[in-house]
Amino acid sequence: MRGTTAWPTLRRMRLFPPVAVSLLLSACTASRVALPPPTGEEVTVFIHGYRGSFLTTAEGERERAWVSVGDLLTRGERSLALPFPGQRESPGFGPLEADGPMTRFTVLPWVARYDIYKSFLEFGRERLPGFVVFDYDWRQDNRVTAKRLCALLDSLAEARGGRVKVNLVAHSMGGLVTLHCLRYGTGDDTGEPTWAGARHVKRVVFLGTPFRGAPGMFDDFTLGTPVGRNRALLSPEALFTFASAFQLLPAESDFFVDASGQPVSFDAYRPDAWVEGGWGVFQDPAVRKLPAYRQWLERMLAARSELARALSEIDGPPPPFRTLAVVGVGHPLIKSFRIIDGKPTFEDPVLADGDGSVLTARALPPPPIHVDRLETQADHVGMMGDEEVQEAVARFVTGD
Repeated sequence: MRGTTAWPTLRRMRLFPPVAVSLLLSACTASRVALPPPTGEEVTVFIHGYRGSFLTTAEGERERAWVSVGDLLTRGERSLALPFPGQRESPGFGPLEADGPMTRFTVLPWVARYDIYKSFLEFGRERLPGFVVFDYDWRQDNRVTAKRLCALLDSLAEARGGRVKVNLVAHSMGGLVTLHCLRYGTGDDTGEPTWAGARHVKRVVFLGTPFRGAPGMFDDFTLGTPVGRNRALLSPEALFTFASAFQLLPAESDFFVDASGQPVSFDAYRPDAWVEGGWGVFQDPAVRKLPAYRQWLERMLAARSELARALSEIDGPPPPFRTLAVVGVGHPLIKSFRIIDGKPTFEDPVLADGDGSVLTARALPPPPIHVDRLETQADHVGMMGDEEVQEAVARFVTGD
């Protein structure tokens, strides 16, 4: 139930008993799904979510850093941390680049198979007009990624002489990227939204998008995110360097309650709350003494605040596209943390309904967007392979 992820089911691998390494070497990942170049004047762009693409080294002999089956089966040493000035030395991979959406993992055919996006990519290829994938490094600031998405839309329009109809299908954090692109295009987001990125957009589908953030991300910052047996790839130190991870935190500090469950006021976005409270990397007393870490924290909290402001509710007429929001229900996850003796505790959180990663109450886009809402019992990843969800997406995208 922790965090917001493109594929939470992989965490369950840590529950498996140890298996001989020689047997585990039979595990494999599915190759990428081949997509023909889009033709015609209608295209459908898929935007994956947080942790939703493979990452490979960008220099020398290409090595998959996120994620190989071998990574899932060992505790690991190297992390996916991004560099910043004054950072402590630790094992890493160097510069990385996106290498296609996560497809499918098979860990011993008779033990487990995890379908991330493979079935959805196959569905999109067959059923959605002009299906293409927007691939990105999900560690980066979502505002930077949004400008790249808008640049892709501009290039698709230019290649068709401006005569193009665009459908956007976004999963999880990809929905935040999409909304920012639609509101601001490739321009600055300090002014009023102009829907500059929506010039050619016909329909938008958001699936499991945490528009108001995910309180469970605080759990990830403090404990890291185990990936199978691996605890190095997404350690607290690694998550601390991802602007995107901070931008998945809730827009407001409205997720604290007292021991009886009643709301209380607590500002989770003061740097002192992190440093003095020992949250995330600041659990380490040595880190609390390093000015560079507080400076980076301030930068990351600012990135979180700026994105939350840019995507907040606005006045004005609705945008010029139709919107479908797919909302998961029936899979409880963290709603609130308790304040005990004046301090937040991440033990015994309050739970509420959702898709296992995104709360139902936080999964609808802000006004003035009007939405058609579809509820599904499928979980955060499962909704991408759910046949009923896929059929609903196809009807919405291809309808008049």
